This record gives sequence, C-alpha cells and structure tokens, in this order.
Amino acid sequence: MALAEAKRKHGLDFDVTLVTRDEWHYMPPLWMDIALEGLPVDETRAPIRGLEKYGARVILREAEKIDAGERRVELAGGETLGYDYLFVALGLRNGWEAYPGLAEAGYHNYSPEGALEMHEALKSFKGGRVVIAVPEIPFRCGIYPMEFASVLGYKLRVKGVKAEIKILSPKIPGGGDLSMALGPDIKRLWDKYFSRFGVEIKTHDGFERVDPEKRLVVTKNYEEPYDLLIKVPPPRLPRILEDPLFKWEEDGRFAKARARDFRHPEYDDIVLTGEHSMPPTGLSLAGVFVHAATSKAIQQLLDEAYGVGEVHEIPSIACVAYSGDKGFMGVCEVEFDGSRYTWDNCYNVAESSVIKYVKRGFYQGWLDRLRV
Repeated sequence: MALAEAKRKHGLDFDVTLVTRDEWHYMPPLWMDIALEGLPVDETRAPIRGLEKYGARVILREAEKIDAGERRVELAGGETLGYDYLFVALGLRNGWEAYPGLAEAGYHNYSPEGALEMHEALKSFKGGRVVIAVPEIPFRCGIYPMEFASVLGYKLRVKGVKAEIKILSPKIPGGGDLSMALGPDIKRLWDKYFSRFGVEIKTHDGFERVDPEKRLVVTKNYEEPYDLLIKVPPPRLPRILEDPLFKWEEDGRFAKARARDFRHPEYDDIVLTGEHSMPPTGLSLAGVFVHAATSKAIQQLLDEAYGVGEVHEIPSIACVAYSGDKGFMGVCEVEFDGSRYTWDNCYNVAESSVIKYVKRGFYQGWLDRLRV
C-alpha cells in the first residue's frame, strides 16, 4: 500500500504486485478477542484485493521458490514472476511439530480457527488449573502470555470461575522470566494484575513434551499438570525460506537480513521485513517492529531508486495492549549501533479502560482501509 501510494503521489514509473495465497488480510492481534470475547472472524480481516484500489496488482497464488540469481519467483501452477526488487514478508510458521504432543494437546489463538476452538473451550471451562506453555524464546508477540493471562484471570473472576493460572516461561537472557522481557517498569504492571487474579510465572530449563493422556507438560526440571492448556507456537521459517540462501546461520528458525536496510546480505534487491527476519537485526517478533522495519526499508528504497521521501531511523516503538480489565500503552526506546538494533528501555506510558478500545479501534481502522 505504501509503495502504491508513493507511486501515485510522486508520479513514479513502477508496478507493485502482491503475491499471497490467502484472499484475506488478517489482523492477528484481534484473534485474542475471538478467543476471549467471541468476536466474529469477519471483524478481524479484510479482502486483500482491497489493495487494488490503491494501484497494486494482487495475485492469489502461493509462492513456491525464490530464484535470487535470476530475479524471479516461481508460483504454484507454474507461473513465474520477474522482479527488480522483492519484498519478502511471510511471517512465521507455527512449529507445533517441534515438541512431542504439542500439536495434539491444548488450544491457541495464533490462527482464526485456533481462536474459535479456544473460545468454545473457555465457554465450557468450569475451573481448575490453566497452564500457558511457552516452549522457547523468542516467539510471536513477546507480551502475549502476560497479556492473555491478565485478561483471562479477570474474565474468570467476573464469571465466578475458580482457577489457577500458571505461565511456564523459558529463562530470558540476563536472568528472570518473561514478565521481565520489557524491563522493570512493564513488569510492575504485570505483577499488579498477576497478584489480583492469581497468575503465577514458573521458569523452566527447557521444554520437552506434552503428554495429552496424563494432561502433563514436561520440562527438563519439572512436570506441570493442567486442566486447560494454552500453548504458544515455536517459531519456524515458512517452507520457502528454508533454503540455505535465506536461513540465518546463527539460528535456523529465522531468515538472515542486514539491520541497516533489512536486505539480504548478498542480494541488495531482496528486502526481508517479515517476522522471520527480525531477530538477525535485533528487533522483536511483533507487528509494531515489522511495521517500523518495513516503513524504513520502503523509504530507503524510494530514496535510493527515485530520490523521493526522507529516510528516518527507528527512534522508538509504541504499542497498545490489554491488561486485566484495562489496557496500557507502552513505548520502547530503539537504538541502532550501525550493525544491530537494541530496545532495552521500555515504559508504561498510560493505563486506562479507554486504551483497550483504542487497541481494537486502531486495528479495525487499519482493516477499513481495505474494506472501504
């Protein structure tokens, strides 16, 4: 959309083509609202062909191979597309197969179908032990376990359902659990809601498996029983990026990219701004980071190829999230040292019941740009 709008605004001579296998553009943060509140799936998506009114061409086909040397993408069905510049933003695959039993057991809201299943499970839940299992870090949307646990705790309390909620957390670099991932200021926020709604975080030394028959999560240092299991997917590369040309040598779960311009280290005409390429740059697996990276990469390309626009560094990242019966706005300061980003200083800027409606309104407004 940004490229198509720049083309129109500046009268530039290039074509924009989007290749996707899905007819819908989804807003994944709203899938939590499907699971917890029964939000209709249609309110979390918009037709991807809505991009055509901005001047982009849309091809509903799966991309099967990227031939970087020949500058072409091979599509399902045999069609081949050439390119001058290729933006790769494929997200991540839910790697349930990474641990025995994880695919078969539990519920999640990392897809609309999964969110609907979780909603039905929560409607029939009468109480007991809720386990939110996080097998490994990083994972998509790093605050998800805390955000989800705080809202679930509040909703169960309102319904009069007695439950223990445990988050099984990997140890984060530098020590501590996931509630420390955004620093001490945001941790104070989570601690407040955890104390109020009976949420506990328990660190593990490594995830091993789930035993669906015994209803156990097995880690390297303990076994945790559950009545209801909520699971966070291990991140894995989309199949098309498992090629050694793209796989990051330091961590094969992700695709390599240069932090200064989000391009492939060997091919300047390939830009990788999906979640799959955030860790090599130092950024996080969250939509706000992907959006910031994509915006910078687009501005760099427009400046380099056409001399239009102004390139801005990423100064900070803001997000809105649910917290218990309220919502909060957080900001992380972002710094770039020439080779890698850091975002260690994060703050709770505001907390209010209004912010939870701001969150949903923002995402709905984004989708409306494709609907109207």
